[in-house]
Amino acid sequence: MITAIANQKGGVAKTTSTIALAGLLAHQGSSCLAVDLDPQGNLTTGLGVEVSEGQLTTYEVFTEQALVLDAVVETRYDISLLPTDISLAKVEKELINQEGRFYTLRQQLETVKDKFEYILIDCPPSMGLLTINALAAADSLLVPVQCQFFALKGLEAVLQTIQTVKEKLNPDLKVLGVLPTMAEKNTVITQDILKTLRNQLDGIKVFDPVPKSVKFAESNLAGEPIHVYAGEWRLVQPYREVIREILLLEEAMEEEEED
Repeated sequence: MITAIANQKGGVAKTTSTIALAGLLAHQGSSCLAVDLDPQGNLTTGLGVEVSEGQLTTYEVFTEQALVLDAVVETRYDISLLPTDISLAKVEKELINQEGRFYTLRQQLETVKDKFEYILIDCPPSMGLLTINALAAADSLLVPVQCQFFALKGLEAVLQTIQTVKEKLNPDLKVLGVLPTMAEKNTVITQDILKTLRNQLDGIKVFDPVPKSVKFAESNLAGEPIHVYAGEWRLVQPYREVIREILLLEEAMEEEEED
């Protein structure tokens, strides 16, 4: 089960959500690979990994200089990581004219699908070649959205891109839902945004919002998933709901295959 976490806007808690979900999946005993597809490398550092000189990363995997398992490193809390650094920024220019460029990640991940029960892809804040690769490879997509009105404007563009990918590259891609993040409890703006999301996103699940809390940033600095660092029900529960949705989708996919 491959899940992409994507939004063209930055600062919406994509990386924080990827770490939280990977941590919960690993905690329940599932083998989980987290793929850092953002050249900023925040997922890599957020899982306590510093890329050293000469270390294999996502860049070498994309350019077919290395296989996925050659580059994977093990982190604390039983999360496997395909790390990245700024070198990944060169990939879009290098692959722009290459045939099959949208399926590069998909082909590489095919080689490890039997090694991991779950693969989570942390996408960069754009709808460029890297994110399109993630969407072409994924079974499902989670879209984190910050609870601010200007953040809603970019959501329509994301949904349009998803539709294009489904039509041209990956007809089996399912949208898990939209995850509101950084919600300030009981404020009028948060309630208005949640209402707007639920009214506008016909047929797309809107998860319970993730509260705004400094503990998410602190947990990333500590290199710990939020359930380990804080363990507060209100911070972890929205991610548990996403996990439940992933499991339900997995069951539905298995039933489709049997039919």
